Amino acid sequence: MPHVFEIVAKDGAGRVGKLYTSHGIIETPAFVPVINPHLPVISIHDLKKLGFELFITNAYLIYKDEKLRELVLRKGIHDAFNWNKAIMTDSGAFQLMVYGDVEISNLEIVEFQSKIGVDIGVILDVPIYKGSIDYRKKFINETIRRAKEAYEAGYVTEDSRTIWVGPIHGVPYPSLLEYSVKNMTRYPFSMYAVGSIVPLMENYQLVQLIKSAVVVKSKLPTNYPVHLFGAGHPAMFALFVLVGFDTFDSAAYALYAKDNRYLTPYGTYHLRDLRYFPCDCPICTEYTPQELMKMDSMHRQHLLAMHNLYVAQAEIRRIRQAIYEGTLWQLVAKRASSHPEIARAYKWLLDKRNLKAYQFFEELEPVFKNKGLMITRDEERYLPVIRRYRERIIDRIFLWSDKVIISTPEGSNDLPTLIGAQVLILNSVFYVIPREIRHVYPLFQHMSPYSGIDPSALDFTERFIEYLREKGVKEIYVYDTREENAKKLAERLNIEEIYSGQDVGIISQEQEELFRAKAILRYQFGPGAEDIIEKVQIEYSPTTGRLRKIFAADVTKEEIEKVIIPEIEKHIEKREKLGKPIPSDPLQEMFIDKGKIWLLAAVTPMHFKLVPHPLLAYRMWQKFRDELRYMIIINEEAEPFVRAGRTVFSKFIVEVDKNIRANDEVFVLNEEKDLVAYGRAILSAREMMDFKRGAAVENRWGFKR
Repeated sequence: MPHVFEIVAKDGAGRVGKLYTSHGIIETPAFVPVINPHLPVISIHDLKKLGFELFITNAYLIYKDEKLRELVLRKGIHDAFNWNKAIMTDSGAFQLMVYGDVEISNLEIVEFQSKIGVDIGVILDVPIYKGSIDYRKKFINETIRRAKEAYEAGYVTEDSRTIWVGPIHGVPYPSLLEYSVKNMTRYPFSMYAVGSIVPLMENYQLVQLIKSAVVVKSKLPTNYPVHLFGAGHPAMFALFVLVGFDTFDSAAYALYAKDNRYLTPYGTYHLRDLRYFPCDCPICTEYTPQELMKMDSMHRQHLLAMHNLYVAQAEIRRIRQAIYEGTLWQLVAKRASSHPEIARAYKWLLDKRNLKAYQFFEELEPVFKNKGLMITRDEERYLPVIRRYRERIIDRIFLWSDKVIISTPEGSNDLPTLIGAQVLILNSVFYVIPREIRHVYPLFQHMSPYSGIDPSALDFTERFIEYLREKGVKEIYVYDTREENAKKLAERLNIEEIYSGQDVGIISQEQEELFRAKAILRYQFGPGAEDIIEKVQIEYSPTTGRLRKIFAADVTKEEIEKVIIPEIEKHIEKREKLGKPIPSDPLQEMFIDKGKIWLLAAVTPMHFKLVPHPLLAYRMWQKFRDELRYMIIINEEAEPFVRAGRTVFSKFIVEVDKNIRANDEVFVLNEEKDLVAYGRAILSAREMMDFKRGAAVENRWGFKR
């Protein structure tokens, strides 16, 4: 079953997605409860009540039970279970792990899953939990052989109605994981899964698991949904989603209930230790811990299992919301406070020496998010969005003066706006912030507990000063409202002069606005983007006083003909449809009478991101089309639809700028490199090329041919 997955929203390597099955669409991330076909702790009715769209059961156990086998073969697994949504089955690998053997072959269990109509099936892989690398590789090779066997027998095919899962083994060895991924992706599985993690989960070896996840996700194409076998504690869900797992299954909800254990998103309680329930699910609002303890064991087990599943579902909803908001890292940080091993895993991901993890996340991490950063832990100063800024500012700073004042945050507010020296603000999180772009996400949109200037920020600033001198800066000053602080800072940065009102010149209001617009353009779109404007007018918000719109005051005759007149015509069409009055001379009234200025870009209040209008798109296209800077090429099939304003779908993309990240503003070209449209990137460059299903760019404007 090809191309079964699409991304709807992203944060970190986590994604809210749609998994298309023969029995409906599964919203991911999703927890998949394990249902024992012989001893179900909860009923199918309970699953429906809890809102599950998918469960997993064991095809091997069903096959071994003659009556149950005959029932599912006759009626199909969905009718047999009275379930009209998706069903996933495991193949008996767990029993193979426990008992060392199963009384069925790989092809027999694959054929059985196919016959009973499961939506998601798994080949009979061989779990491995111990032994040398060579020993483990033998078992990986056997799983690969079975994948080939299922493919050659005609089950694992691109047109199969079953989503076949390719198990990846080799945890915790990177070389084995890479070997497994390389060989399993030779076959047309629609989904992959990481297995053999039980020992790591039982011993809370989360760092090893997360390291393995980064290896697997770095090597797998991004368009496949990825499952994690045997991960069932809600405290860990956010961490697993952050590193890119889309679904995970477990029977922990039932096993814990059997042992009178009560799950929460931040840990586990034994029922006997609870005086009050810290939860408002239907179970916890109807009963007290004492009442549950007095019940017969079967009834208590059922109610505890229901509570555990309510908690799991609530955490999944919380994670999805965090992804939409762009706060998934913050949610994982909260969960990290609940267990030292989760904290260790989180810290490993953000270790400043961990270049592989950073590169993995940077490629997938959105550039702009819907909520600001709330930094509560030291390692979070190395969040991908923060490290990305420190990398980008080196060549994306717009230098407009040969004089620079390096100021503390307090001092920057004291320096005049029209001063003739460029002001760089020291910051413990971002290190150096040019004053012109201080409102751009995430520079303004963050909070942290740090008040002073971190030594790392000063080390970075020292190196940055050398870079400034290389770029032609001649005079560098240090400033703080308190002279003593300024002296200490100057000594630390090896700067001789403290700014105390020296004549560094002044600039006009028009220059300040132009420099600010150029600085934002260069930071958002890279070096050279500032050159597309030479004269602007700025519109400010009447409530906040911040920049809201940038108008070009240097419009050329060519731009009037190719951009402004077509844009006016499009606006007139909209007015006609709405029954609004039409100007007798639209160009005169909408352009000439307004001072011959035209809207280049609007600025979003939350992100301080430039949202291009047609004129800016045209200028960017003219300057950067040869290098495809922030550009996407689509095929001719999609072109007329995209010009008409339709969404850009991944399957029509033939080439992209590899530096595009989710939420970037991008420009869409045809194969002749003509400008077709512009819009907001939903996916990163890598994902745009991998995916063959779903939207890649939200179209803001289509250009008529």
